[in-house]
Amino acid sequence: MTDLTPDLAPDLAPDLAPDLAPDLAPDLASTWRRTRPPRTLRHLDAAAAGRSSWAVLDAVGGHLRAEATRGAYVAALEAEAVLEPAREHVRALLGFAPGEGLVAFVHSAEDALRQVLLRWPGERPVAVAHPRGEYGPNLAVLSTLGIGTRVLDGPHRWDPGAVARSLARPGGRPDLVHLTWLGSHVGTVQPVADVLAVCRAADVPVVLDAAQAFGHVDTTAARAADVVYGTSRKWLAGPRGVGFVAVRGPLAQRVGPLEQAEATVAGRLGFAAALAEHVDLGPAAVHAGLAAVGAATRRRLADGLAGSWEVREPLDEPSATVTLRPLQALDVAGLRADLIATDGIVTTACGTERAPLEMTGPVLRVSGHLDTTAEDLQALVTALLGRS
Repeated sequence: MTDLTPDLAPDLAPDLAPDLAPDLAPDLASTWRRTRPPRTLRHLDAAAAGRSSWAVLDAVGGHLRAEATRGAYVAALEAEAVLEPAREHVRALLGFAPGEGLVAFVHSAEDALRQVLLRWPGERPVAVAHPRGEYGPNLAVLSTLGIGTRVLDGPHRWDPGAVARSLARPGGRPDLVHLTWLGSHVGTVQPVADVLAVCRAADVPVVLDAAQAFGHVDTTAARAADVVYGTSRKWLAGPRGVGFVAVRGPLAQRVGPLEQAEATVAGRLGFAAALAEHVDLGPAAVHAGLAAVGAATRRRLADGLAGSWEVREPLDEPSATVTLRPLQALDVAGLRADLIATDGIVTTACGTERAPLEMTGPVLRVSGHLDTTAEDLQALVTALLGRS
C-alpha cells in the first residue's frame, strides 16, 4: 500500500504533554510512556508500527557502533548471546516447550511465509485453503509462487464446524491450511485453538500468521500449529524489517535453514530488547491492557460518531484494533493523510486490498497502544466530526 504520510514540519506537531489523563490502561500506561521517547503525534496506529522504547533504540544503536568498531561479522557472532534467549522468548509466547522446534529471525512476516513455502519439504504445496478474510499480501505471495487457493466455508468469525465440513467434503482436503489469527482490516480475534484442533483431526498442516496477534493477545494456542510467523514492529514495538518464523514437530527438521546470514542484525537485537520488555511487563497484563484500550476506544467512537461512522467489531472484542466504516462515500486514504497533517493524529487507511475476498469498501483503522488516553480519542472524534 502506498504510504500517504506527508512530511511533517515541526510546527504541525501538537504539543503533547507526557502525562495526558485519564489513561485507558492505567496499570501500564505510565511505564509504557516513561520507557520511550515522548510522542509528537497522537499515535493510534500500533497495528501498523508501534513506538519503540529507549531500550530498543539503544540495542539497535549499540550494535551499529559495535559493527563500526569491531567489524560487522565479529559483532554478529557476539550478538548470538542475546539472540538465543530471544528465540526462547518467542517459543514461550507461542506456547512451545523450551528448545522446541526451530525459531528463525527473518526480514518480515511476508518474508517468513515466502521462506517457508520455498523450503517446504518434498513438493511445494499446490493447494492452500484459507478463510475468506485472508490478508491480501499473503494471497499475493501464494499467487506469485504458483500455489492455488480456495476459501474455507464459514462466516467472518470462524466456525470450527464449518471448517471441518469444508475439509471433509470430496476433494476438500488441501495440502495445507493458512490461517491469519487477527486480521489487518478488522479487530476480530479468531478462535484459533478450535480451528487448529479441526485441522489436526483432519491431518492437514497449518501455517499460522500471528503478525497482528503476537504481543497483542495470548498466542500460546500456536503450539498446535506446524508453522507460526510474525513481526517485530507492531504490538511489540520493535524495529521494522525484522520478523520471525517458528516451526515445530517433524517439519522443523525438514524445512531446511530459514535464517538468512545477510541481515540487519541490529534490528534483530532491537526485537530481542522488545521481547524482553514485553516479558518483563507481563504478557497477560499487556493483553488485558490492550483489550481495555480497544473496548474504551470502541465505546467512545461508537457514541461520538453515531450516524457518520460504524464501529465494525463488537464493543467488547478483546483486541485494541478498532475499525471504522464510513456511512457515506469518503476518500479514507485522503482523510488519513489530512488527520496527520492537520490534526496530528496517526491512523491507518485500509483499502480493500487488505482482505480482497471479504472487504467491500475502505475503512479507517484506529489502534492505540497502552499509552492511549481519553483525550486522544476525543481529539479523533472531534477531528472526524469536523469532516462529516
